[in-house]
Amino acid sequence: MRARAIGAASPVHGLARRSVGFFDVLGQSVAALAPSAAATTIPMLTFAVAGGGSAVAVVITAVIALGVAASVNVFAKRVAAAGSIYTFVSLGLGPRGSLVSGAAMLLGYGLIAVFELFAAAHFVGHALGDGPVIPLILGVLLGAALLAVLLGGIRLSTRLMLLVEVVTLATLVVVVAVLLTVLPFEPADLLPRPVGLDRIVLGVVVTMSAFVGFESAAALGVEAKRPFATIPRVLLWTVAGSGAVFVFVAVAGLVAAGALGFDQISGDLPFDAVAELYGAGWAATVLDLLVGFSFFAAAVAATTAFVRLLFSLSREGMLPRALGRTSRRTGVPVIATLACVPLVLAPLILRAAGMDLRGAMDTIVVAAVAAFVLGYVLVCAAVWPFLRRIGEPAVWPIARAVVAAVVLGASLVAFLAIAAVSGQAGGVILYAVALAAAVAALALMRIRPGGGRRGVARDVPLASDVLGGARVLAAAAAPGEGERP
Repeated sequence: MRARAIGAASPVHGLARRSVGFFDVLGQSVAALAPSAAATTIPMLTFAVAGGGSAVAVVITAVIALGVAASVNVFAKRVAAAGSIYTFVSLGLGPRGSLVSGAAMLLGYGLIAVFELFAAAHFVGHALGDGPVIPLILGVLLGAALLAVLLGGIRLSTRLMLLVEVVTLATLVVVVAVLLTVLPFEPADLLPRPVGLDRIVLGVVVTMSAFVGFESAAALGVEAKRPFATIPRVLLWTVAGSGAVFVFVAVAGLVAAGALGFDQISGDLPFDAVAELYGAGWAATVLDLLVGFSFFAAAVAATTAFVRLLFSLSREGMLPRALGRTSRRTGVPVIATLACVPLVLAPLILRAAGMDLRGAMDTIVVAAVAAFVLGYVLVCAAVWPFLRRIGEPAVWPIARAVVAAVVLGASLVAFLAIAAVSGQAGGVILYAVALAAAVAALALMRIRPGGGRRGVARDVPLASDVLGGARVLAAAAAPGEGERP
């Protein structure tokens, strides 16, 4: 006899349920954070504002990111959902909070995917030789490759992303280590230097952008084989491992600054400058290619999470039903994936329109990072009401989440203020306008007939998960498996 609480089909049926293992989930998380790309860009930006305190700023930011990961894990240990932070916030803060979090994460994943495709074409083009046509050709090729990888199935995309990031990260560490061997430096260059607290705070705010996206592994909660064990472990490992790499690169930046002076390493491609100065031009080309491929893997990861969020919103009646349909063969939300074509075309349109490359990328990344941080603030704020609702009001997780929410909220305000006064007001305006528009659109979809089934797009135990479940399913011939909303 079938237990009444056990169903035959999940509300998120159609996805490749319980099909990806630990390393697949790890590939999604690591690629979304893009440690290779972030390691060669963000620490130098941090150095520009924090100077000798940049390594300290990176360590502090890593600790904050670990606090966010721990707060996300409060949900990830109990709920398997494709909507990730959107679903988690809906279970803690209710309808209003879920509207804002859904809009923020759509904005974050969408804009960061555009930025990363933009950046991938830029860095690969720089390695091959800049020209007016090369970036456009690369944009077309990378966009087509991204869609092909996503449509090929979740295991193809996650394994490809992990392979790219492992190779690029290992090569990056080796190349940077080799470059350091040719730099004359004193042991004192390895130590943090005293700077003002205000500069450390600015460094933390800037470094925050290096850690966004790690939580996207939670979007594979339905597809992971052991989601309640795998996803929490992956989130913590990704943040801790990437933090260690960022600290290493930040210290390498201090060494380079001590040996060469700040002016030599303050550009967009600091280690390229070091390589060229010491006649190692091959290293500069390798680094550019590595960063480009890392950005491409990150774009795949961001778009994967974006597609899963569209899927979840569709299953809850917030978006058209077609976005919730999946392929019988691969379990990929096909229509939701094809809906990402505008993200693929955006870099090409911006380039063809002759927009300033650096200005466009700065505007996009400011809005994307602000959207991610808002999502993190909301998920941390949702921990207390969620645990209270399920009867587990543990003191330490709640206290940790409250502190993280307060620190992140203050960081978000500081980040937007700094961007507004430092020539990046366009990013702040894009963030405010796009977020308001997305919230309004989701609110209108929720109040229409059939909309607003909040939080239902999450996995549930099935008859096939329990002892004898296979016989139950065979006897019941449960419907709903395959391509349908």
